[in-house]
Amino acid sequence: MTRRPVRIVTVGDELLEGRTVDTNSGRIQRALAGREAPVLGVSVVPDEAAAIATALDATAAGDLVFLTGGLGSTPDDLTREAVAAWAGVDLEQDAELASRLERRWRARGINLKPSFLKQSDVPAGLEPVDNPQGSAPGLVGDLRDRTLVVLPGVPGEMAALLPLVLERLDARGVLPPAAESCLWRTAQVAEVTLVEACASVRDRWPGLRWSWWLTEWGADVRVAASPAAAAGDLAAAAAEVDRILDGIVFARERRTLPEAVLELLIARGRTVSTAESCTAGLVAGRLTDPAGSSAAFRGAVVAYADEVKTARLGVPAELIAAHGAVSREVVLAMAAGARERFGTDHALALSGISGPGGGTDAKPVGTTWIALDGPGGAHARRYRFPADRSHNRRLAVAAALDALRRVLEAGDDVSPWHQVDSWRGDR
Repeated sequence: MTRRPVRIVTVGDELLEGRTVDTNSGRIQRALAGREAPVLGVSVVPDEAAAIATALDATAAGDLVFLTGGLGSTPDDLTREAVAAWAGVDLEQDAELASRLERRWRARGINLKPSFLKQSDVPAGLEPVDNPQGSAPGLVGDLRDRTLVVLPGVPGEMAALLPLVLERLDARGVLPPAAESCLWRTAQVAEVTLVEACASVRDRWPGLRWSWWLTEWGADVRVAASPAAAAGDLAAAAAEVDRILDGIVFARERRTLPEAVLELLIARGRTVSTAESCTAGLVAGRLTDPAGSSAAFRGAVVAYADEVKTARLGVPAELIAAHGAVSREVVLAMAAGARERFGTDHALALSGISGPGGGTDAKPVGTTWIALDGPGGAHARRYRFPADRSHNRRLAVAAALDALRRVLEAGDDVSPWHQVDSWRGDR
């Protein structure tokens, strides 16, 4: 199958005004990764029919065009109308969609307002795809020699609809099949370090396609087959990458770090608690994001003030006075206190200086201690995160969860840190 050019159009005044960040385009691009479907451009347009039409005019015959946003029930949701007008087709109410909307709202004890019925309007030539998380359906079909995919702008709804839409496109033969590929997800290693680590493998198998990118948790590596690669190249290269990245990879498929940690905790019948100062509950929050987290997570103490560390976690006041709240001694005591109080197999503790103020020559901004207490003993490490307050806290969350993941995988008595880790404070 030949390459299928892709264009993405995101619709919404809130995007252009900076009130909302466009995450949908990136999700679509990631979903198309590995296929011969290059994204040639992403445009952001206001909630105006003329602007949507101009963006569609900028696409070409044969393009696969994704539009997101403007499918709601408010007066500024104009994407359906704009698409129908651009294509010169009628906008028709889908009786089944209208009935489904009425049943959904009736089940909530709410009378359906007439304005909500606009969500059952479909431009002739497009087919609705039921929305599993919301009311506005996705729309798929061919108009003016393009294949159009129209999706809601709400990220959760768009994410739920996207795989269903891709199934429709695959069934119609619109998209080339995905090339065989391998993925490695890491949390404590900088992107440039991963590039350097894989350099020898790239040199040995130059016909493969390599890519690296930053994620919420760290950095990912993907290697994909290509027409220039010989049979067996991908498997051989993947085995070598497995050897090089052994111990620092938290997943080989698209799942999050909290999902990987929770799966390990449940599989091993372990429980965990947290004691957090600088992250103020962020580790506990992310650890409980996945469904089923109650099987392993017991509780948390947010000990922002020193007196709370003493009163709630049993950290001796003289320990804080002697070493400071951001220290190995205090963070180990925090972890031990949390583990004892919650009766868990493991406890994570964090104390640091996220910034922008509070740093000293001895403990500059970004200095963070992370401790892990468990059946095999306690571990602690100092980090020197290099970014602003928000990013430093995100890095700390990822490092703490990944430390727990490593102990669960390697054993309680094995240090959860590696020499290749970035942001180590002992360098």
